[in-house]
Amino acid sequence: MFAFPIAGFVVGAAVGMTGVGGGSLMTPLLILLFGFAPSAAVGTDLLYAAGTKGFGTWLHGRQQTVDWSVVGLMASGSLPAALLTIAWLHHVGLAPWVEHLMTITLCVA
Repeated sequence: MFAFPIAGFVVGAAVGMTGVGGGSLMTPLLILLFGFAPSAAVGTDLLYAAGTKGFGTWLHGRQQTVDWSVVGLMASGSLPAALLTIAWLHHVGLAPWVEHLMTITLCVA
């Protein structure tokens, strides 16, 4: 019952002390420790990250500490890659080999 909040606390403390991205710690924990399917773990992490990063972007945008030209350059590569990945996953479906590939990729990363 308390495993999720404890894992969140440990990951939050590690992120605060090291600056490493929380998703790189929480996603493998959700898969390996809690038994989530890789697609559910990644989706859960992305949903959480979208909210926190969206709020951070809004705050930094208000303070004019965002270089929007760099944001545009990074988005010009990451958005097409994300769309291609979504299209590929839609085409092949979430077959067991895809789940296995996601697990291996996340573990290597």
